[in-house]
This record gives sequence, C-alpha cells and structure tokens, in this order.
Amino acid sequence: MRQAGLELLVSVSIIILSALFFSSPAFCHGWAGYEQGAKSHAMGNAFTGLADDPTAVYYNPAGITHLDDPQASFGFAIATVDGTFKSNGASGMTLAEAENETTVERQSFFLPNVYITSKLNERFSIGFGAYNIYGLGFKWSDSFEGRFAPGGRNAELLTLTVSPVVACQVTEKFSISVGGRVERADLKLASNLFAASSLPEVESEFSGHDYGYGWNAAMFYKASDNINLGFNYRSSMDHSFNDLDLKLSPEIGMIGLESTKANLDIELPRFASMGIAWTKGALTITADVYWWDWSANEALDFKLHQPVAGQTSMRVSMNWEDSWSYGIGTEYIVSVLDKNISLRAGLMYEECPIPDEAVGPAGFQGDNLLYNIGFGLGIGPVTGDFFFTYVQTMDRDWNGGNMGNVANPGGEAIAGEFSDYNTFIIGANMTFVF
Repeated sequence: MRQAGLELLVSVSIIILSALFFSSPAFCHGWAGYEQGAKSHAMGNAFTGLADDPTAVYYNPAGITHLDDPQASFGFAIATVDGTFKSNGASGMTLAEAENETTVERQSFFLPNVYITSKLNERFSIGFGAYNIYGLGFKWSDSFEGRFAPGGRNAELLTLTVSPVVACQVTEKFSISVGGRVERADLKLASNLFAASSLPEVESEFSGHDYGYGWNAAMFYKASDNINLGFNYRSSMDHSFNDLDLKLSPEIGMIGLESTKANLDIELPRFASMGIAWTKGALTITADVYWWDWSANEALDFKLHQPVAGQTSMRVSMNWEDSWSYGIGTEYIVSVLDKNISLRAGLMYEECPIPDEAVGPAGFQGDNLLYNIGFGLGIGPVTGDFFFTYVQTMDRDWNGGNMGNVANPGGEAIAGEFSDYNTFIIGANMTFVF
C-alpha cells in the first residue's frame, strides 16, 4: 500500500510539475500574488504563524518540523479579472471622448502548485515546493486610448518558483529553516508607437525569458500550548533578460523603426512576513503582516542592441514604493456525520506600491481588499481544502504621469480613471499523508 502511494505521488508530481513549467501569472499585489495554498488563502493568507500543512514550504518552512509523516499536497487556483478605463477626453485622440469606457479583456488563469515534506529524524525535516509568486496578465483592445503607454496593449510577467528547504527543530518549541529558490520568468510588454500622423501606428512587443536565483530563511516558535509565532524572509530575485526580442510591426526603416534585441535587468523584491496563530479547542485565529521592498526598482531600462528611431535605450520610470499587506483569518472545526469539517474565513488588505506618477494600464493600480471563505474535509489519509476569493480593487485616477505623457495622435497626456476592477479566484489543494 505504501509503495502504491509513493508511485501515485511520483506520477501526480510529474503531471503538476509539467503544468508548472508553463509559467502562470499571479495576483494581485504589484506583480505579486498569494495563490500558493487553499487553506491559507481561505484564512486571508494569514498562515505564517500556523504553517500546519505542506504549503508551509512557502508560507513558513520552519513549521514543517511539526509534520510527522511524509506528506504531499497538489493544488490549483483559477483567477478571472475584469476592469474598466474611463477616459476624461483630454488626450485629443479620435474616439477618446470624455466618459468613453474601455474594458480590459477578460482572462482566466490556471495557477497550479505542488508541495512535498518528509521528516528525516526527530530534529531535521526537508521539503520541496513549486509555485508562483510574481506575475501579471493584462490585455486591452486595439482601440484602447492607453495603447501607447508601456504595456498598453498587453503586459505579462509569468513566473514559476521551485524551492527545496531544510528545517531544524532546535528545541521542542523553536524551529528554523533555510532554503533556495530557482525562478523562471517570462516577460511580454506590448504597446503601440506613434511617429507621425502620416505614418501607421507601429506595434511594439518585448518578449523573452530568464532564470533567477534566491534564498529564504524562516523561524517558528510555539510560545505556549495555544500560541504560535512565525517569521519568513525571502531574498530578492534578480533577473537579467538578455536577448529579449523587440518586434516592430510594421517596420519603417526610413525613420529607424526596425526590430532588434534588447537587455533588461529586473530585481523582483525581497519580502518578509510575520504571523501569529492562536488556537483554543475548535477555534483558530491567525494574523499576518507582509512587507515588500518594491522601491528596489526605479525603472525598467531596456538596452537596445541596435538603435530604434535613434534611441539606444527605452526607459520606463517606476519609482514604486515599499508596501505592506495585512491578513486576518479564522478556522472553526465542526463535526458532521462523524467527519470533521473546517470552516474558514479571512480578510486581507494590500497596499498598492504604485505612486501617482507611475499609474498606467499594465496591472492593478489601486489598493486591494481580499474577501476569502473556504472549508476543509479529511477522509482517512486524504484532506481536501477549498477556497473562494473576491478581490475588490479601489478606483484610481490616471493623470498623465510617466505612463500617460507619451507620443500619441492626440498630442496631449492620456488621463482618466481605472475603475470596477474585480477579481474572482477559486482553488483547492488535495493533501496526502503517507
């Protein structure tokens, strides 16, 4: 039976890893998301101080020292995004009248994950995880007024992170962990270029991929029989996109608009989480706070291999700010027909790191509120966890700034309001104990 279980584990792992190889977008904070586990998501992503299932490999790997048996968890999330841009009519472009609305193309994204943990002895445990942290995916129509801004037609950052970890139970109450991370990132940034009214608009698209490397460290402390404390730190992830393709269509050689290659360095931010979990009987309450070092990137600076319209680089100013996210969650266990069902709910608030001067169409532009519910049910050695999340993004004005003051047929800055952004996320994890 144990051999059959291990064979199933290997087979399912291969399937999940094959799906993960095709990187996926994540949602919703800046370029980062929280779709790494169903139980944690249902509890408002406040899981650093609880860390009591294999998704702890991501949330707090020091917690895996308290998972006695080998475990494997396979999961997914599906996210669907809606949003609208309402023009203020100031750019002077045709069809860009005041109150004119453009809706972002509705897309659904599949985000798989897999985790494996095992206890080596009374002190050491190991774990493995494959999941998404960073990513975005936004498409606008060809007639969108903001198509001349960076990412104004399409913006995609798709990532996959693979992470092995080792944890040590230093004392009965205190554990630590260290681990490595390897991340593949695929980038696409598409917009239109305007040269002159007598020439056609030129479609511009950067695309390419890179691998980055990082590390993480964590601590887990059982302060009492009822209270756990946790801390998790992830290093920054440097990506050097060498030989990005810059494709221009149509090419206009007489003014130097021809396809070429480009290099781009991006530092995806370091971040840390701190959490507390309190349990009394059937009730558990958790709270987490996250810090994100988004200010590490001042700009996206594309270095062109050959000049384009006489320019050897294309610089997109960002000047993002560090931000904080806060989550609270609760779980209550009820018994129904001799089965324990875990009922869960949580709330999360995410600060948007984008300052007013960097507002643009490539991603979420306002603060987010995440409303989460879910449940878990165990049958023998198998536990199923499920969640539903509604993300409310606050409306945000686009008043020109770095992204709106670009060449366009109207000659004036692009401005308006991003509103009615709604994201719906469902997901599940199946966890097996061997």
